[in-house]
Amino acid sequence: MKNTQIIALVSGASFVTFIISVVFSINMASISPKNLAKVIKADPETFINAIKEAGEEHQKQSAKKALEEQFKNPAKISTKGRVTFGNDSAPIAIVEFSDFQCPYCQMAAQSMRKLKDKYGDKVKMVYKHLPLSFHPFARPAAEYFEAVALISHEKARQFHDSIFDNFSDYKNLKGKQEINNKLKALVRVMGLDLNTVQSNMKKAKKTVAQDIAEAEKLSVRGTPSFFVNGVKTRELESVIEKFLKDME
Repeated sequence: MKNTQIIALVSGASFVTFIISVVFSINMASISPKNLAKVIKADPETFINAIKEAGEEHQKQSAKKALEEQFKNPAKISTKGRVTFGNDSAPIAIVEFSDFQCPYCQMAAQSMRKLKDKYGDKVKMVYKHLPLSFHPFARPAAEYFEAVALISHEKARQFHDSIFDNFSDYKNLKGKQEINNKLKALVRVMGLDLNTVQSNMKKAKKTVAQDIAEAEKLSVRGTPSFFVNGVKTRELESVIEKFLKDME
């Protein structure tokens, strides 16, 4: 095993933590640098596996500790006046930062429906925006969504579902004119007055910009990203269950 490979495996961890992890993984009470070198030389594969296992356990414990800290100090995310999917007065609020041109967000939209089916009136989903710079359709779509929301939250939900249910029609859009035409067509199909929607665009753009700023403040970098009652997680069901249990 080359030294560079060993160094790569312990990169990011402190040297002391690394040694302790290895020591416990190979069930030794103590080990000197000289003996450690002998262990590596005699059975490098077992040594490397021990490092991997120790690293995985360390990451698991760190994630658990970070989640526990979030439960104590959940993020404060404003949802007042925003489009809600589900029961407005639900005790569990799932805030999603999403992107209308992100394939993972399209899959998440389906997952959100399943969660609503499972938990019913106990959960609601609030849709917020983090249009990624390399998705040219995402930001205009987000702005149209918010412009539509100023007319009707129900129509905004329909707008959201229409894009993700017909994702293949939108995922590869690039040209500004092509994007604009597609969004206008969607608005018309929904039976909305295009002039009214466009008159709301100034406020809509402001809302989207505020979401982007909020995502940055919350250290959200990718989409979709979820907060369950202020707790950032991808393990949605387990966090929902914990909140529901605490409410009993």
